[in-house]
Amino acid sequence: MKIIASMIFLLFVIDALALTEKAFIDKVLNQDTNFEKDKIYVAIKQIELDASKRSYADWNADLSASLLNSYYDIDNNTTSTAIYDKYRYNNNKSLKLSIKKNFLSNPSTLTFSVKRSIPDVDITRYKQDALYIGSDSKYSITTFDNTYKISYKYPLLKHGESASGLKTYRRDILDLEREKFDFDDAQEGFLVARLKQFIDWNFYQKNAEVYQDYSQSLTIIQVNKVKDKSKLNTAILRAKQDISSNDSKLQSLKRALVSVLNDSSLWFESPKINTEKRSKIMPDLTQYLQHNVRFLLKLEIDKRLKKIDLDYHNNQSLYKLDFNIDAERNDNKGNTMTAVYKSKSILYTAGLNFSMPIGVDVNNQKDIQVAQLNLQKLNIDYNNKLKDIRSDVEALIVGLNLKKKALDTYQKLRIGVESEANLALKGYLNDSVSITALIDVYQEKRDVELDYVKALKDYQESLLKYDDKLDRVLTRY
Repeated sequence: MKIIASMIFLLFVIDALALTEKAFIDKVLNQDTNFEKDKIYVAIKQIELDASKRSYADWNADLSASLLNSYYDIDNNTTSTAIYDKYRYNNNKSLKLSIKKNFLSNPSTLTFSVKRSIPDVDITRYKQDALYIGSDSKYSITTFDNTYKISYKYPLLKHGESASGLKTYRRDILDLEREKFDFDDAQEGFLVARLKQFIDWNFYQKNAEVYQDYSQSLTIIQVNKVKDKSKLNTAILRAKQDISSNDSKLQSLKRALVSVLNDSSLWFESPKINTEKRSKIMPDLTQYLQHNVRFLLKLEIDKRLKKIDLDYHNNQSLYKLDFNIDAERNDNKGNTMTAVYKSKSILYTAGLNFSMPIGVDVNNQKDIQVAQLNLQKLNIDYNNKLKDIRSDVEALIVGLNLKKKALDTYQKLRIGVESEANLALKGYLNDSVSITALIDVYQEKRDVELDYVKALKDYQESLLKYDDKLDRVLTRY
């Protein structure tokens, strides 16, 4: 009863220390230091995108002020008796606030402005080169103007000065998306390398179990002849050498994993791979590749970036035709020499402004031609890469099917050699089978088990390579 309880406890401990692929992947992806630079690159692109968006589409305010003083002196040599201005002292103050906004969906511009101006004029009047004698020889004109204006401009053909900012913003969106793909590539590349080690770890662990089982099978043989003892001991010694050699490779691999993942708990864990895992075949492989393989998605982004450049240069070659709508209100108050006035006015305007260059912008035409050729080159690269990846995936599918058949074959062989080993042991105990024949049968059983473990490793590696080619090592977990 105690023995059974101990065995159950041991099985529980072993299962608790079993490390599944999912748990191993979590350990790998938690190694942030391996992707720190890639995270910084993404952060930089995010900062650039935010900055270009704010720079282009935020409400941009501008405050301007002016102060102008002037003195006007007139020498008038005339026989006329008309009164005229001899001196004028102007004191002109103004303050203007304007707010402008560009839109992300179109190249239009909306502007609000408020302006207050206060022109003051002190006038001294003369008559026949002498100060005019009268109550109004000196007087002041004090006025103010408040102007409120809203303007909307929509470029119907060539975009205006904000076109470059809009192009930068649209490019920054794609640059960020591309940088995120690069970050995913870095993570998946690191993960694939570690999963290869995980598969090797499982391979050496399974080999260790096979060698241990083989050694135990030899150890429990009760020899019935003195001469059989030497042959059996030789076989046991070789089995222990195999165990030692495999254990050396296993420990070396675990040491490498502990170092790269900085996780000492791996020393006390054993890999647990789902041997029933099978490849998922895509019903429409081409469509899947176009929508999921990052290399193709990055090429697609490169094409869209060139298309943005091409659209921009094509637009800049157009004539300028702007549609404008303005609404303006003016509040005016002041005085003349003899009267005080106050007025309000509202002005609405709508119009089209057209202009065209004379001649051709050589640099812009060059930019158009270069962008067209670069776009054509990217289309060729994309189509060729799509064909290459599809061909590689199809070859991997064929290889996976063949390795799956090999696994099924080894499963049948394992059942057969297990039965042969049991029969051979009975024959040896009945003295109808020699010790040499019994050891040979056990070795055959060991070799089939090792071949099965190797076939399982090959299948797991091919499955990983298949998923890696489809860029779904990250997403399938």
